[in-house]
Amino acid sequence: MFPFQTQHGLETWPNHQNGFVPAEPNWASLINGEDSITSSASKLEIKKSTEACKSHKEAERRRRQRINAHLSTLRTLLPNTTKTDKASLLAEVVHHVKELKRQAADVVTKGGTSCSGSEPDYLPFPGEFDELTLAYCDRQERLVKATLCCEDRPGLNRDMNRAIGSVGARAVRAEMMTVGERTKSVVVMEWAGGDEETMCVLQSALKDVVENRASGSDLGRAVEGNKRARVCELVNESDGD
Repeated sequence: MFPFQTQHGLETWPNHQNGFVPAEPNWASLINGEDSITSSASKLEIKKSTEACKSHKEAERRRRQRINAHLSTLRTLLPNTTKTDKASLLAEVVHHVKELKRQAADVVTKGGTSCSGSEPDYLPFPGEFDELTLAYCDRQERLVKATLCCEDRPGLNRDMNRAIGSVGARAVRAEMMTVGERTKSVVVMEWAGGDEETMCVLQSALKDVVENRASGSDLGRAVEGNKRARVCELVNESDGD
């Protein structure tokens, strides 16, 4: 008489009393099923671990790219840097920032905006009003100092250079202080010496720069309602001595 196969690998035999008797389980079938479940779980764990590893590697790669991009930006900001390793580059950046802070403190403390660079009572910060002042330096008609205070904008330095060049002069020293949207520029220029008419031409050209009406300006004319620049008379810095 043949046994009847039941589920889960168990076999039963017919019995004269109740019709069936339990038989020994099919251990080979049970072991194979358990191995199959264990194998599937292991594959799932391996897949999750692999995906997590890939995600971590990708995040690390992006982080290194961001760091390298910032380091490249720092190299372009530093003057004449030759450092290539990260530690030396960061040390040079810290040194450069400290030097800039020291220079800014010196400007505020000492000023240094006269033709000789020794004027102690100079206030470097821009004022609220548009202003233009022209002055001879120490009775030398070959040196003229122009002080401009106006709204900061792109192309301001270019417009100033054009105005200075319009009378055949050249800038030999320039300093600028910008706070918010206001800027103050002090330019010492040298020329062969000009008469009153030439000085008036320079004054008019710089006045146009202050009022944002410089010829060829890409920003157009000054908006309606702007306060007109206050122009001071031409003086000699040594007159008060």
